[in-house]
Amino acid sequence: MKTFASIALGVTAASLALSTPALADHLSIDVEGATIEDGAIVFPAVKIDKDGYVVIHAVENGEPVLPSSIGHTAVSAGDSENISVEVEGGAEEGTDYVAMIHYETNDNGTYDFGEGMTDVDGPGTKADGTPYALPFQVGM
Repeated sequence: MKTFASIALGVTAASLALSTPALADHLSIDVEGATIEDGAIVFPAVKIDKDGYVVIHAVENGEPVLPSSIGHTAVSAGDSENISVEVEGGAEEGTDYVAMIHYETNDNGTYDFGEGMTDVDGPGTKADGTPYALPFQVGM
């Protein structure tokens, strides 16, 4: 798997710095209230301005692993509650993750962003053009 630093996505590592809050009026994922249920991460609230996905990325050596994801689920435009994202191998308390919003850009209803396919279903962005990404851990 490649880390963020080795992927050319038009953003810098600083734009996904794990200590930087992801502020955007049109996007929101409530990571502070996230829980684990049957190995999935459940977010109490998600806001997205057009149809897309909530995506979970692993973190290795303090960097999100991109473009690979370990879980994703479709969300419709608007405000949603109790969004459950299945995580490969099951989510674990105290593990570092990054949650992102990605948009459905090729109108096929499947999440296609990944290795060799970074031109479709790309990340939602904040007003400054950087990806909307939130580092988090599910409480212990």
